[in-house]
Amino acid sequence: MASTNVDELKPLAKQFTNLDIDDQLALMALIYKEVSDSIPADGLPTNSSDVQGIVGKVQKMSSEEQINALRDLLPANKTDQNETTLDPNPAKALPELLQGKTAVPTGEYGELNSESKLAVWYLLAQKLGSGIVAIPSDYSPSTEAMQVFDSLKSLGKEQMATFVVKGMEELSSNITEPPKNA
Repeated sequence: MASTNVDELKPLAKQFTNLDIDDQLALMALIYKEVSDSIPADGLPTNSSDVQGIVGKVQKMSSEEQINALRDLLPANKTDQNETTLDPNPAKALPELLQGKTAVPTGEYGELNSESKLAVWYLLAQKLGSGIVAIPSDYSPSTEAMQVFDSLKSLGKEQMATFVVKGMEELSSNITEPPKNA
């Protein structure tokens, strides 16, 4: 396996984290479609009870709840608490809350190591359109999202896989703004 240059990925991670959350999700789907054959599933903890539990909770949600759950999971970190996904309409949200609506497992997800997070997204990506809501056919990622995707694609599948495995959070955490010239 050739070595990867994480420094090439840091600016792309920063661009990724600056995207709208729906563009981030669409970009993740495009990346997984591109590199899924390069990620050895047998090397991922896809059978872990934590991973299966998170994917199972998302699958039990309605399509709209799944979209909101994916939006909440992508940026989740260790300090997040599990959130309850409710209908945006207040008249519908109160009965849902009283019925004990499904919690988005953001806290559980945030506690996972990078391989387990990759396993969650790997399983979710495999189930897009069958068990997990698919990206709407009329949705087009923004120009900025496609620029990030094209830049990643030009680096090759290994770099794209590293981008996903390392996580945008880890890659962008050490990015500092260059000093401004006075």
